[in-house]
Amino acid sequence: MKSLSYRFYILIVILIVVMNVNQGQAQPKIGLKDAGMLVEKTVLITDRETYSVEENILFTAFNVSSAQLRNSDWSNVLYVELVSPDGEAFAQRKYVYHQDGSTGSLKIPVNLLTGNYYLRAYTRWMRDYSPYNYFYKMITVINPFRPELLEPSGNKVIHGNDLKPALVNTSDVIIQTGKKSYSKREQVDLEISAINGEDLTNLLTVSVVPKGTYLPLSPEVPGLQKMIFLPNFIPETRGLSISGKVVNQADSLPLPYTLVGLTIFKENPENRNVLSNEKGQFFFDLATLKGEYEIFISAKSNGQQMPLILVDNDFSTQTIELPYVPVDLSEESKKCYQSLIFNSQIQELYRQQTIEEEMKSFSSDSSFYGLPDFVLPLKVYIDMPTIKDYVSELMPQVGIRHEGKRTVLKVLGPYSDLSVYEPMVLVDMVPVFDIDRVLKIAPEKIERVEVVTKPYVRGDIVYGGIISFFSKKGDLAGIDLPSAGRFITYSMLNSNASQVDANPASTRIPDLQNCLYWNPALKFKATEPAKVSFNTGDCSGEYVVVVRGVDKDGKIKIWSSEIRVD
Repeated sequence: MKSLSYRFYILIVILIVVMNVNQGQAQPKIGLKDAGMLVEKTVLITDRETYSVEENILFTAFNVSSAQLRNSDWSNVLYVELVSPDGEAFAQRKYVYHQDGSTGSLKIPVNLLTGNYYLRAYTRWMRDYSPYNYFYKMITVINPFRPELLEPSGNKVIHGNDLKPALVNTSDVIIQTGKKSYSKREQVDLEISAINGEDLTNLLTVSVVPKGTYLPLSPEVPGLQKMIFLPNFIPETRGLSISGKVVNQADSLPLPYTLVGLTIFKENPENRNVLSNEKGQFFFDLATLKGEYEIFISAKSNGQQMPLILVDNDFSTQTIELPYVPVDLSEESKKCYQSLIFNSQIQELYRQQTIEEEMKSFSSDSSFYGLPDFVLPLKVYIDMPTIKDYVSELMPQVGIRHEGKRTVLKVLGPYSDLSVYEPMVLVDMVPVFDIDRVLKIAPEKIERVEVVTKPYVRGDIVYGGIISFFSKKGDLAGIDLPSAGRFITYSMLNSNASQVDANPASTRIPDLQNCLYWNPALKFKATEPAKVSFNTGDCSGEYVVVVRGVDKDGKIKIWSSEIRVD
């Protein structure tokens, strides 16, 4: 009965916070006691622990939060970084995250020094807690192009003999390989069965890697004696988000209830608008966009204060000191590194590069508001000296008004809301709040004007219609954008693909992959064996078949078996 009441209480807390999120609040009102019940946890498993620069780290992230959080679809985005022991990030990516977790790959930059780094994973909601609550896994990176080694910078130094081994269990899961020795490019059939798999999740990872690159050792990351909770971020329950604050340039005080507009220059441009909350914070939902886009964010001035937009860093910026572990430079390890580097460089020479264009060009062929009620193509009509003349003479649905020193546009029509609310005015999908700047645009730079003659609702904001100007070159018609706006290049979600390259069909192309096989999410049932197959490739030597899973307590369990390729 007590357990049932506890579950019910957690669900009530979740419901309250989700309601706050749906109302667009940038900061959930939640106490420390409730925050302790909403702690998210994730566990990251990689294909191996040793890499050469420019290789991909293949990973699976298991969602090991409480069942209540997983079932409520709490966080839907996972942030993964490769950081040094002092917290400096060298590679950063974002991935779709769900009840079971996530999969993906992270490419190691070519400029890293040889040393031991950490792969860390967290959600946006986890940033409200201590960064020591994130998941950390140590990996070794070898750079043959630079002689320097990664050095400690005040961090606690832990030597290899003091590392904590991962939980390795060889009794309850059996890996059968058929035989122990294989020829090059021979098919290997694996069978994975469980004697007692009741404590495992229904997913396992399987990797086949060179012996020496599999080292399940990791230093213990220091925890905190007292939980810290600072409610600055809300959970990304609907996908990727961008947040920040609007302040007054003169005194840096927050500007509450300020209109903030965001334009995403993608194939089908999108415009979104929100009001900042009582603390000047704003929050935009970017859903499941993938790739890299140009974004323009602007805020409306009330004439007395000049807004300044501060955009939150999309990745964690909290300081942290992780244990420094010197890289193993024993003769045995050096032989492993040399083979790893050689295979990586030769494989890179022969790998067919697929270049995916992630930067999306601007296109004005479609609009987020659908079909307009009126379109004015300027080239159809006789040239006029100003945009104001086109509006006055050829657009009966739009009127120009003067309210004191301020010029406003009004959409005219039978709806009473049109007279109450100002329209949304856009130039190439960028909201412009200073109408005088719009009316000063040279007409020869404008291709057409579209008008929506009905009230338009975006969240809690009502607009008295839409007036949208499109330039001929998609360059904002040279308009002088307000200082309260800023362009940024924003990285959206990355692909969740996590796999090794397919074996080349031609024997003339060498297959020297350092990871022969990787299955990030093998469906596993304790009642029947799981079967996988792979080819051995062209590199001889000792390999390890590594099977990993997560038990119900969120601890990693590892099983391994060795094979040889001659």
